[in-house]
Amino acid sequence: MNVTTDMHGDGALIFPEGANIFSRKVARSGHISYEGRPYFISKALAGRYIRLVVFADRLIVDAAIPLHKEYPLV
Repeated sequence: MNVTTDMHGDGALIFPEGANIFSRKVARSGHISYEGRPYFISKALAGRYIRLVVFADRLIVDAAIPLHKEYPLV
C-alpha cells in the first residue's frame, strides 16, 4: 500500500507506507548527516535543502533543482 503526499502543491509524490521523511541542508563540503553518520551527496547541492526518505534499510536522497538558463542566439 502507498501513501500519497502532495509536498509542493504541483502534484502528488508517492512514498511507501511506513517511510519516514526528513529534510537536511547540504554542507559546503557536499555532505549531510543522518543519525550521526556523514553521507556525501554533491557539492553542487551545497546550501540547498534535500529530502531524505528512510524506508526499510535504505536512505533515499531526493533533490529537486529548478534550473533556468538563457543563452543569446546571436
